[in-house]
Amino acid sequence: MGKEILILGAGFGGLEAASILRERLDDSHRITLIDKNDHFIIGFSKFEVMFGRRTAGQVKAYYADLAHDGVEFIRDTIEAINPERKTVTTRDATFGYDFLIVGLGAELAPEATPGFAEGGHEFYSLAGAERLYPVLEGFTAGTILLSVFGKPYKCPPAPFEAAFQLHDFFTAKGLRDDIELKMLIPAPVPMPNARGATEQLRRRFKERNITLLTEHKVTGLDPAAQLAQIQGRGPLAYDLFIGVPLHRAPQVVRDSALGQGGWIKVNRDTLATGFENVYAVGDVTQIPVGDVAVPKAGAFAEAAARVVASDIIHKITGQGRPMTFEAAGTCFLEFGGGQVAQISANYLGGPEPQAALEGPSDALRTGKENFEHERLRRWFR
Repeated sequence: MGKEILILGAGFGGLEAASILRERLDDSHRITLIDKNDHFIIGFSKFEVMFGRRTAGQVKAYYADLAHDGVEFIRDTIEAINPERKTVTTRDATFGYDFLIVGLGAELAPEATPGFAEGGHEFYSLAGAERLYPVLEGFTAGTILLSVFGKPYKCPPAPFEAAFQLHDFFTAKGLRDDIELKMLIPAPVPMPNARGATEQLRRRFKERNITLLTEHKVTGLDPAAQLAQIQGRGPLAYDLFIGVPLHRAPQVVRDSALGQGGWIKVNRDTLATGFENVYAVGDVTQIPVGDVAVPKAGAFAEAAARVVASDIIHKITGQGRPMTFEAAGTCFLEFGGGQVAQISANYLGGPEPQAALEGPSDALRTGKENFEHERLRRWFR
C-alpha cells in the first residue's frame, strides 16, 4: 500500500525533498507539497530587485511549473500541525500523512523592533526589496544606517553584501561622496565562523569608506526624530534606515508540539523530530554546534532534504543507506565591483565547524549564476 508523504513549505528543502522522493519512489506513494505562496525565488535574487536590475516578476519561478510530474502542489495556508494525531490542518482542508517533512522557514518580525515597521526598510522579503528600490533611486545625500538586529537570521553574508552593493549603486550615480554609509552589527566581529571572510570584510569596508560599528545592537527607532536607539550607547541619526528584521519560527510551528514556542529541535544526524516519521529541514530548525548553530541558508536546507529523503526511501523500500547530515554547503558573498567570493562550510562533519573563503574574483560570479540556474532547471520546467 502506498504511503502519504506530506511536505510543508516549498523552499530549498521542500523542493529538493519532493524532487528526490518523486524520482526514487513509484507512483503508488503520494507526495503532496503545500505552500502559502504561488512562487519560489532564490534568496539572493532579492538584491536584483532592490537595486533595479530585475523586476519582481523576473525572479519568480511558479509552482504551477514544477518539473516533476506526480508531485501535487497545493497553495494553502497551514493553520495547525498535530504530530500526535498525524494531521495537518490548512485553511481549506485537513491532511493525514505517513511521513511529514516540515520546511516552513523562518518568519520575519519587523514589529519586534519598536519603530522599525514605521521608520525603516528591509530587503529580506521580495516585497520589501521592491519597496526599497524607488527609495534608493530618490536618495541623493545623507546618512544610511544598515543594521543587523540580532541572530539568528537567514543568509549570514547578505547584510554585508547589501553594504557593498549600496556603495556601488551610489558610486555609479555619482552620489557616493554625499552619502555616509554605516553598518551596525550586535556582534564583536562580522561572520565570526569564517575568519578569512571577517578580515576581507574589514579591509574592504575600510577601502570603500563604509563605517563598520561592531557591538551596536539597535533596540528601536524614533521615526519622527530619525534616531536609532543603541543598547548601552547614545542614539545615532539617520536619513535612511535599512535593517535585517529579527527572525522567529512561524506561528503555526511555535503553536505546535514540534516547536513548543520556538524553533524545531531535531536529531542533528537525521533531522528527525521527537515524533515518528516527522522531520524538519532548513531555517525552521535550530541545530546548535558548540557556541554557534548551523546557519539558516538555502544550501544547508537542500543538504538536509537529501538526508531526510534518503531516510524515508530506506524506510519505505529498504533500499539504499540513510545519509548523515554534515551541515555542509556553499554560500556566495558579493564584495562589490562585480567580484564574488565563495564560503564553503562544514559544521557537523568534523570535530569543529569549518569555513573556508575562496576569492573574491570575477570568475566566481559564474559559479553564483550557475547555482541559481541549476536549481531552477532541476525544480521547474
